[in-house]
Amino acid sequence: MTIDDVVKETLGRWADEAQVPQGLADRALGGRRRGRIRTFAVIAGATAAVVAAAVTVPATIQDTTGTQIVLARTGLLADGPAIALPELTEVSADPDASPPTRLVSTPEVALYAYYVWDHEKISDKRQILKRTWYLYNPATAAYEKTPWAMVDVAPGGYVAVLEEQQARRVGVLSPDGQARWVDLERPASTVQWSPDGGRLLLTSYAANPDEQGREDENGSAEIVRVARTGFSVVDVATGQAAFRPLASDEDMYEQDLRWSDDGTLIWEPGGAQPPSRRFYDLEGRPHEAPPKAVTTHQKAGLSPGGRTLATDSPDKGAVVGLADVATGRVTALKPVAGHWIEQALAWSGEDRLVTWACELEGTDGCRISEFRNRLLLVDADGGGAVPLTGFRENSQQPGSWEPLFARR
Repeated sequence: MTIDDVVKETLGRWADEAQVPQGLADRALGGRRRGRIRTFAVIAGATAAVVAAAVTVPATIQDTTGTQIVLARTGLLADGPAIALPELTEVSADPDASPPTRLVSTPEVALYAYYVWDHEKISDKRQILKRTWYLYNPATAAYEKTPWAMVDVAPGGYVAVLEEQQARRVGVLSPDGQARWVDLERPASTVQWSPDGGRLLLTSYAANPDEQGREDENGSAEIVRVARTGFSVVDVATGQAAFRPLASDEDMYEQDLRWSDDGTLIWEPGGAQPPSRRFYDLEGRPHEAPPKAVTTHQKAGLSPGGRTLATDSPDKGAVVGLADVATGRVTALKPVAGHWIEQALAWSGEDRLVTWACELEGTDGCRISEFRNRLLLVDADGGGAVPLTGFRENSQQPGSWEPLFARR
């Protein structure tokens, strides 16, 4: 498998499915996919708004000392989120730093965490992809290194963590940074909050899925296949975890499972061009796709109000396109403020997007490299842009970083 094959499958799982009128899929995704965007997989944060539960349910979860703590739940943990951000009326940025040292946020969305990736050699032919996670700490107004192997953040700053790949328990952080743990029947390697913030989805593998082959002097590397064994769903209120077997397709590189947009189903990538999804119910049984579901290579997906879909541009002068859900008309997101827009990551309200962008050279390219890019907040109408961070010098080299955004 070449790096292009890996990238195709990785990009195929970047965005959640969106509910849109019938026929928009063909119109919005009709443009050719750009080959210029290459990046390693991003641990996507939850992007749907938290829906608070109407009832209060007692829950017993162990804290880090092993003490049994009874929690009251209204929506999520009653003692509040691990990362409680102050209200903002304008953009907070760190345009000269990469990764950022100060809070990167808009009034609607925030960079709660990021990870720096590297490789750890385990033999002459094998290595492991290692992530070092940093979480924003409001008390110090800085991103701080954590011991966690995996992190996901739900809207509002609720944080779930795994201690290691092949973790035997999953933790939910309290405001003081302590974790309350739920034991798992099978080891898990990924964690994702449900759209309503009340459950966690964890994917299990037969071994560490981040083990990779090391390139030799000819640039060739062994393809390492690790079978998926199933998944667990954890109810945050009760601390109950249920494992369900779900074997992986041997031909699929990316096997992590994700929530559907409404949290009633889960899915795995079914291909990258066009992007597709294979859906299952929470028992692991195959299920038909939600009606009018459409997927996109753009992680931002559907805008919060459901009016616009971030998709691929049909215009050769742009990578990102914005599809009007009502009409299906796609408008190319053209270069702005000296930047070429490479990828749409998250919506900030209905009218702005957080993107990866490189410095523009000419009319449709990057001045130094497509892999040298920064976070840029752009107006959806192309009218302006605000740098959020400094430039990553090479997103494909060890030591680079990946952001995790969630709604505030």
